[in-house]
Amino acid sequence: MKKTLIAIAAFGALAGAAQAQSQVTLYGRVDLGLTRNIGNDFFELQQNSGSRLGVRGVEDLGGGLKAVFNIEHRFTADDGQANDPFWAGRSVVGLQGSFGEVVLGREYVPARNIANKADPWGGDTVAKMEPILFGGILPTRQDNSITYTSPVFSGLQAQAQVTVDEVAGNDNKAFYSVNVSYAAGPVWVGYGYSKSGVDDDKWHILSGSYDFGVAKVIAAYGQGKPEGALAADKHRSYLIGATAPLAGGELRVAYGKLEAVDPDEDLSSKFGIGYHYPLSKRTTVYVDVARDGEVNEHKTGVDFGLKHNF
Repeated sequence: MKKTLIAIAAFGALAGAAQAQSQVTLYGRVDLGLTRNIGNDFFELQQNSGSRLGVRGVEDLGGGLKAVFNIEHRFTADDGQANDPFWAGRSVVGLQGSFGEVVLGREYVPARNIANKADPWGGDTVAKMEPILFGGILPTRQDNSITYTSPVFSGLQAQAQVTVDEVAGNDNKAFYSVNVSYAAGPVWVGYGYSKSGVDDDKWHILSGSYDFGVAKVIAAYGQGKPEGALAADKHRSYLIGATAPLAGGELRVAYGKLEAVDPDEDLSSKFGIGYHYPLSKRTTVYVDVARDGEVNEHKTGVDFGLKHNF
């Protein structure tokens, strides 16, 4: 009996040590709202930010080296349908250490991360400004990618990404993207660049923000060249926005414009305003209104929804 108790105690100690060296977290989000999208004349029940279920983990390999992974499934909560691909949000594995982090797999594009931070809605709801900041050129994620994230040096951090073509006999160049950002107190500045290996689409994005306490002011400028026989010579995007604490929640407002040059055309002129109120640390109720003057019909969109993170 004594030997059995000793063995159980030893196993428990070993299990505790193993648990201390590695950590796996299950997380997710369910988001649904009553929404009328810009361009539509009807309401629908839909997600206004990506409903998701994910698993992420880290294992301490010793000597300051860690193994990391993240797989994230996306789905539509109104009908329970799975996105395609199944792990649409993120599916990466990599190593982390004093050198920074390197991950392999389906990952966010570094230039997109700059645009996302400039959008007061972070790419969510009818008021999102990401499509304007992407210029009709920048992708959100890349499959088969190798992505490096540097450590933070006195507020400076950089990312670089390159993709593997995986097509026999294909002479296309690799897609690549980079970013660099600086954060110090209330100041944040970021620059991102991406270039497609298939069509040679190029996109530059520059953004900055300053937090005055009573409000954070955001500005961004994007410029790039779309490819194709009928494509314009250049796309340009502009954004000015702000977020402000208000009555326990957050007020969000922004105006963004996307234009083509030669031939000249205004592709999107969008104003958005919204209020997001946290009912708890994990649950938020929100309402947003947006209007795009370049849409032919039904220029205004609205949403009212509930988002729960776990």
